[in-house]
Amino acid sequence: MVIKHLLLSLIIPVMIVSSSCGLLYTNVTRPHSRDFNNTPIGSKKCTIRAYKVQVPIIPLARSRVSAEWNTERINKAAQKAGITKIYYTELKTQEFLIGTYRRQTFIIYGD
Repeated sequence: MVIKHLLLSLIIPVMIVSSSCGLLYTNVTRPHSRDFNNTPIGSKKCTIRAYKVQVPIIPLARSRVSAEWNTERINKAAQKAGITKIYYTELKTQEFLIGTYRRQTFIIYGD
């Protein structure tokens, strides 16, 4: 019985850390376009960030408290960076501790 508990205490943390769903940490960048053969790269790039903090799931709690805030909108950010033609965008998401803190970066490429 002791060996079983010892094995579980060693295996469970490894499963959590190495799981593909990223319970402790996730860092993913996904493109919003899949046609890269005909899409120019562009000479300029700008980013827009969004943040979210959320109280972790508490047993017996009926709701989760969260707060979100964003920086500028897409067109304003592109104009500020001197981008007049947007070629493609990407969304980079970093998440910590089962979604307790999330940082998203919207990346705009163009000329």
